[in-house]
Amino acid sequence: MFVWTGVAREVAGRGLSRRAARQAVAGVALVLAATTACSGGGGAFNGAGPGPDNNNGGGGGNSSSPTPTTPAAPPAKLTLSPKTGTTGLSPSTPITVRTLGGTLTAVQLRNSGGKAVAGKAAANGLSWASSEPLGYGKTYTLTAIATNADGKKTTAKSTFTTVTPGNFTMPSFGALDNGGTFGVGMPVTVHFDEPIPNRAAAERALSVTTTPHVNGAWYWIDDQNVHYRGMSYWRPGTKITVSAKVYGVSMGNGLYGQADKSASFTIGRSQVAIVNDSTHMMVVYINGAKFKSIPVSMGRGGSINVKGRTIDFWTRSGPHVVLEKYAVKKMSSASYGLPVDSPLGYEEDIPLATRISGLGEFVHSAPWSVGDQGVRNVSHGCLNISPANARWFYDTFRYGDIVDVRGTGHPLALTDGLGDWTISWTAWLKGSALR
Repeated sequence: MFVWTGVAREVAGRGLSRRAARQAVAGVALVLAATTACSGGGGAFNGAGPGPDNNNGGGGGNSSSPTPTTPAAPPAKLTLSPKTGTTGLSPSTPITVRTLGGTLTAVQLRNSGGKAVAGKAAANGLSWASSEPLGYGKTYTLTAIATNADGKKTTAKSTFTTVTPGNFTMPSFGALDNGGTFGVGMPVTVHFDEPIPNRAAAERALSVTTTPHVNGAWYWIDDQNVHYRGMSYWRPGTKITVSAKVYGVSMGNGLYGQADKSASFTIGRSQVAIVNDSTHMMVVYINGAKFKSIPVSMGRGGSINVKGRTIDFWTRSGPHVVLEKYAVKKMSSASYGLPVDSPLGYEEDIPLATRISGLGEFVHSAPWSVGDQGVRNVSHGCLNISPANARWFYDTFRYGDIVDVRGTGHPLALTDGLGDWTISWTAWLKGSALR
C-alpha cells in the first residue's frame, strides 16, 4: 500500500500559528482594558446595549472590549482523475490527485483484488500521480485524504474501470531486437504481429532517437510493417534507439498494444559494394575510400514458363541491404518453382553465402564460374564470386551493409528484402501515416 503522509501547518498573520495569534490578540485586549481603567474621566459607555451604569457619569467599570476571533479555514478541495464511474480507460493513462487549500496526507490506488498501484506525491504535497501502468480490464478505487490549515480532513474516492481489448498486437524489431553493430544501410524496422487498422495511432507510439541527430521518417511497407530511415545512409558511429510505447494504445477496431518494447544499436564503419553490370565488377568502398575490386558474374537474364508461372534469371538493380549470412546454405531451384530435375534446376550446398534479397539473391562462392566472373553473366540471379573473394566478403560485410547493383534493367522491389533505399526521399516522406 502506498501512503504519503504530511503535517498540516496552521498559519495566521506573519508566521504565527492561529493559537499564538489568538493569545496575542487577547494580550492586546488586556492592555487596552488596563489603560481605560486608569484614565478616569466621565466618557459615555459604548457597549452594545443598556447597562446598569448607563446614566452614571463615572467610569464604566462593567464595560469590556469584545475578543477578536479568527475565522475557520475552509475545507481542502480534492480533484481526482479519472472521475468515478469512468469506464474503458486506457491503462496507460496517468491517475492523478490534486488538492486546493490543503495538503495531501494519504493516497491509495488499489485494484479489485486489493493490490496497490505505485504512485508519487509532489514535494509540496499538493498533487499525486501514479507511477506504473494499470492492467487491462480491471476495476480500481482511488482514495485520497487532504488536511486543511485547521487540521480538518477531506476525503474523496473514485472507482473506475480500464478497457478490455478485443485483441492485442506485439511489436518486434527483427534483427535489431538484440542490438549490436549494423551497416550504414540498416533501416529501423518495426513489425506488428497483427494488421494495424489505425496506422497513425501506431506511428505516434513509435520514436527513434539518434546520436548525432538525424532527421528521419517512417514509411509503412504494409499494414504490419513500418520502417524508419533518413535521407541518406547513416553516418558511421551513429547510436540509435527505437521505442515502441504501444501499451494502452488503441490502434483501431478493438486492437491494443500488448507491451512496450525498445532496442538500441550502433552503426559500424561504412561498407558499400557497387556492382556494375557492364563491367561485371564489384568495387568495395570502406568509409568512402575505394578498397577492393572483385570480378562477378550475375543473372544470365531471360525467363521460362513453368506451369503458368514465369521464372526469370535477372539480378535486380538497386541498393540491396545485407540480410543474413550462412557458412553453408542449401539452395534449391524448387524454392522458387523451378524443379530440381529440369535442365536449369539445381540443389546444392553453397558455402559462404551472404543474402541480399528476400527472393533469394546471394553473394556467394562459385568456383564453377570463376572463368566467367568479370566477363559475362551466367548465374540464376545470384552474384557469383571466387572462393577467396567470397571468404573476404563473408568475413567483412555485416547485416545492414550495402550491395548496390546497377545496370541490369530490372529494379529491386521495396518488399524484396529491405528495398528501402530504392525509394526517393520525397516518396519516402509520403509513406508516413502522419503526413
